[in-house]
Amino acid sequence: MVAQFARLTGLGVGLCIALAQPERAWAQPEAPAAAAAASPAVSAEVLKEAGERYARGLALYGDGEFLLALVEFERAYQLSNNYKVLYNIGQVRIQLGRYAKAKEALEDYLRAGGANLSPERSQAVNKDLATLAERTASLNVITREVGADISLDGKVIGTSPLTSPVIVDAGEHNLVLHKSGFYDAVQSVTLAGHDQVELTVELKAIPVATQAKSGDVRATQAAPAKPSHTAMWVSWAATGTLAATAGVVGYLGISKANELESMRTEYGVTRSELDKTQSSARTLLAISDVATGLAVVAGGVALYLTLSHPNEKAAPSGVALGIAPNGVRLRGSF
Repeated sequence: MVAQFARLTGLGVGLCIALAQPERAWAQPEAPAAAAAASPAVSAEVLKEAGERYARGLALYGDGEFLLALVEFERAYQLSNNYKVLYNIGQVRIQLGRYAKAKEALEDYLRAGGANLSPERSQAVNKDLATLAERTASLNVITREVGADISLDGKVIGTSPLTSPVIVDAGEHNLVLHKSGFYDAVQSVTLAGHDQVELTVELKAIPVATQAKSGDVRATQAAPAKPSHTAMWVSWAATGTLAATAGVVGYLGISKANELESMRTEYGVTRSELDKTQSSARTLLAISDVATGLAVVAGGVALYLTLSHPNEKAAPSGVALGIAPNGVRLRGSF
């Protein structure tokens, strides 16, 4: 990596000089005349940003932040269209194990640099390409259906028919062909270095009846489901039960509280008996409060489920509770 960084740094010095004098380098890229004529003019402001990103990429590469360095180099190349940056992009992709993409960048570098490259640099790049050839393979996917999306490891690499084989990293890959009206074709393929594989994949059409049925299912699934009648009546029953519990327990708690007041005026009542009665009263009243809160929540759910059935007979709008002198009075029906 030290040797690669030295090569990148050396190239970086040349690019920094080029950025300082854009009219002599960036505006006239070191490339064949035809390529230079086809390249659009780049403003000094854009060149400045490209130089800054290039320098940032070198610093990140030196720190071992290869992924971030690659991002900066690729952005610098997008801004400047200077073929020299392709060498850096290729080297960083090698460090990241993206061998197919590294091979692509270095081949583009050789084509764009042409005679402007020194024999030493051309020899070094060709050596890298020979190493990359051992770590990449050629894959050509053939199918009779036109317009099918071809994905490799979750990324679309083209649409059928492919104009040429695709260079991919050696190893195991998941291939998927997708086209509307057809079942997805999924296949696993393992490629070794230097492999040239031609893979024929058949797409099976989905029967028209099945497609229509699938459309009906999707429409049914898309429609919001109405709450069931069972849930509605269970909610109302729970509301009534909780409300009744709250009323009964509350009545008992009030009775205990009244008993406590009476005991305080009676002669001969011990402190232990007073504390026991007070504790019972507090516990019963606390249970009543909790049951009342749950009844309110259950009543809200029941009301929502009832309103979700506008054409159905509505459940009772509520439950009325009251504490009479002789007991608890509950009004309503379920």
